[in-house]
Amino acid sequence: MTERIYLHYPGKDEMVAVATGFSWGAFLLGFVWALSKRMWFAAFIMLAVNIMLFLGGLWGSAGDLIGLALSILFGIACGVYGNQWHLRTLEKRGYVVL
Repeated sequence: MTERIYLHYPGKDEMVAVATGFSWGAFLLGFVWALSKRMWFAAFIMLAVNIMLFLGGLWGSAGDLIGLALSILFGIACGVYGNQWHLRTLEKRGYVVL
C-alpha cells in the first residue's frame, strides 16, 4: 500500500491526497497524466521530450532501438519523480501539508 500526503488549501474545505512512491500514471501516461493533475509546465516538458525521442527514432534501426531505451528510461524517471512533482506543484499553488 502506498502512503499518502494530505494537503489543505487555507480558507477552503479543499483537501488533496498525493501518493508517495512510484506513480504508475506518470509512467504509463506521461504528459496526459501531468495534464490531468494541472501540471502545465511538467506536461509541456514531458511532451517535448517524447517528441524529441520519437523524432530520434526516425533515424533508422539503431536510432529506433536507442529511442526505445531512452523512452523507457524517461518513463521510469517520470514514474519515480511524478508524485514529488505533483506535491511541489500543489505547494506552489498555496496548499499546505497537514
